[in-house]
Amino acid sequence: MELQRRRRSLGLALLVIVFGLVALVCARGSTGGAIALYAVGGVVAIALGVVLLRDEFRPFRFAIGPDGITTRDGLIEWAAIDSVVLDEPVPPATSGPHLILEPGDRVVLKLQDVRQSQEQIVAALQQHSGGRLDNRIARRGPDPGFATVLRGYEPGRVDNLVRRAGDALLSGDPAERATVRAALAEPDLVVVPRGYDRAEVERHLRRLHARLGDPAR
Repeated sequence: MELQRRRRSLGLALLVIVFGLVALVCARGSTGGAIALYAVGGVVAIALGVVLLRDEFRPFRFAIGPDGITTRDGLIEWAAIDSVVLDEPVPPATSGPHLILEPGDRVVLKLQDVRQSQEQIVAALQQHSGGRLDNRIARRGPDPGFATVLRGYEPGRVDNLVRRAGDALLSGDPAERATVRAALAEPDLVVVPRGYDRAEVERHLRRLHARLGDPAR
């Protein structure tokens, strides 16, 4: 399966360049300090637009097939890949799911950069990777989906703690499980004007605390 790149910043880049050109035109018809203001703003805007355009049109290739994974640098054969990890960055990062090749722990694809869905990419990897796919997102289980309410827990801290618990469950490392379990017993959570429902969060953290204490899970 050949993935197609998502053109997310093309419109913004063109808009910024047009803004820069308008600013330069305004500079020609201005006097005094306004000339420098418009000129500098126009040049900066055009430069930023060019950078965005260059990023949008940089070479891209990502294909998943029976021989391996093909990137713009060439083919990486399945024999050279121990596992393909589908994971998400640790909160509060918001770059979305990504693929990591091991060995090397190298991010080779951010799923938000392509048009194909996560389900399509997972299906292609399951078909061709020979069991090398490690879908950590699925293994952690569904998103708790906490309701947002007035005077709830600060989402970033909750997300980070839930992620740590999920990673500890996946690792199977007794020391890591014990460390995270202790953090769940006395969570450092903060109440904010709008945040996650406190009762829902506390119930979910108690369940995670119990799971981490069960060596069979």
